[in-house]
Amino acid sequence: MDNRSLVHEIITLNVTHRYRVSKAASSLGLYFGQPAILEFISYNNGCTQKELAEHLHVSPASVATSLKRMEKSGFIARIDDKDDSRKKRLTVTEKGANALRNFRKVCDETDEQVFSGFTEEEKETLMYFLKRLNMNIADNEMTKEDFKKILNGGDR
Repeated sequence: MDNRSLVHEIITLNVTHRYRVSKAASSLGLYFGQPAILEFISYNNGCTQKELAEHLHVSPASVATSLKRMEKSGFIARIDDKDDSRKKRLTVTEKGANALRNFRKVCDETDEQVFSGFTEEEKETLMYFLKRLNMNIADNEMTKEDFKKILNGGDR
């Protein structure tokens, strides 16, 4: 079997998975990247825009547009910091929590479908091979931060 065919299947799985997840997000009124924002805020209630940006490895200005859109849609709220009136704290609204819960459900169902018919042993073997593939292609100079940026969609 040639390498190109194997890489093609890996890429096809990635694109198909991303399409299904993006479609689910869109049906809930969420744009690309917004589920990750909701998830971070829900686990870090009261975080700042700066903290969110650092987690996503983007500039605070880069998340500003998404936050404005999400606030307008009712998914998040900005609350004045009790100690510094210039700061706003981010929180997920009930609407945002429901959207995130429904999004996570679709993601979990998609992942179940992807691995339908696989045994635990087969999944462990696949994980081993995927890690080897990642190690083979990783640039020796790539840092954990670089890798996280790639996983989060690069510099936006």
